Amino acid sequence: MTGRNASTGLPVLFISIMAVIMLFIPGSSCQAAGKVIIKPLFTAQWRVDSNYFLAEDNEREAFTYLYQPGIDLGYRTDRTKLLFHYTLNAYYFEDRGGDLLPGQRSADDDDYIGHTLTFTGRHKATDRLLIGLDDSFYKTRDPAETDPLGNTVDQRKYYINRLTPLIFYDLSPRWTVGLRYRNTILDYTEDDNEDAHEDRGIFNLMYNLSRTSSLDLEYQRWKRYYDELTSDYTSDQINLIFRKTFKYAALELGGGYHERDFDDPRYEKIETVNWIASVLFQENPEELEEDEKEPKSYLRLTTERNFNDQGTGDKYYTATTFAVNAGRIFFEKIKTDLNGYYQISDYERTFGLNPAGVLEKRKDKTYHVSLDLGYIFTEWLTFSIAGGYKDRDSNLSGYDYVDKYFLVRLDFSLDLGRKGEGD
Repeated sequence: MTGRNASTGLPVLFISIMAVIMLFIPGSSCQAAGKVIIKPLFTAQWRVDSNYFLAEDNEREAFTYLYQPGIDLGYRTDRTKLLFHYTLNAYYFEDRGGDLLPGQRSADDDDYIGHTLTFTGRHKATDRLLIGLDDSFYKTRDPAETDPLGNTVDQRKYYINRLTPLIFYDLSPRWTVGLRYRNTILDYTEDDNEDAHEDRGIFNLMYNLSRTSSLDLEYQRWKRYYDELTSDYTSDQINLIFRKTFKYAALELGGGYHERDFDDPRYEKIETVNWIASVLFQENPEELEEDEKEPKSYLRLTTERNFNDQGTGDKYYTATTFAVNAGRIFFEKIKTDLNGYYQISDYERTFGLNPAGVLEKRKDKTYHVSLDLGYIFTEWLTFSIAGGYKDRDSNLSGYDYVDKYFLVRLDFSLDLGRKGEGD
């Protein structure tokens, strides 16, 4: 298929473009001393899941071994920021579920080598004009990368690339206008799932109420195409977002309207009131921004409501989410992180039988809570253990699951770029 050939060549194209940018722009900006970032990375992790396939019945325990070498590269000046991240993700699985029942498969068959590449580029071309480029590429089995509001448990391997050029212009000290284009390619490596791609335009008109607060009128329009039976669609979304920063906190409140029209005449358009609201409390934010350190303590509360974007099989729903993320570093050595997530997925036209055998429209409630405890041996070496609990409760038969997991992880990250900067 054309999409598959295009996306499998993306890593080479990605690395070539990034190499040119990383080499050329710093050389042309030598008049301003910049900060060079060079961080070799390595993570080794062991994990056990009680229900690896997230099945309602016949759960299978599995061990996961992850080996993750990588590197962070970057360059910063007052006018330019270039950040590049890459990890190779080697996953090996050990099925612990005993003999296979008819229709089951073994986790042993899921071994794969994945990749994560991200690039962020910003350049202040003039005092008023900012240009930029964001790109991300993943080869993974993690279904979460296909949609931030996803509700699928499909673990088939895929590639996904998101490329976003952008431009922002200050019309005046108070008014700023921005334009972004995002191209997304989703390509499954097997032929038993639909590939997709998306073209999205994003327009922002921002008004600075003060030095620390702003209003953002944002309009998005995007077209998503599927390769096979799922209907293509066009979405239009408009939001008004208020942002306010304090010395140790940041607030974002936004809401609007989202309408989605389908190319297939059998499907009526769907529409919803959408919102996003978040508040972040964070210690030492100035030091964090300047030195790229983790916060000493933080608390983030978030809620969001919107449609899912990736809906293979025309499975669309309104997702309402609530999340809490909190962390604290004690005695400069002991690192703790607590994460909780709850999502209601209210489907538009997916029906099935409930446990009583009655036909109903599908509605799921998903919970996920995890606790991470780490010990910071040095700035470049951290040892962590973590445990978590995931639960999906559906009104329809066949969609419930519970998974309990535990992991041990060793993270290595050595900042070579600091040397020679006089820190």
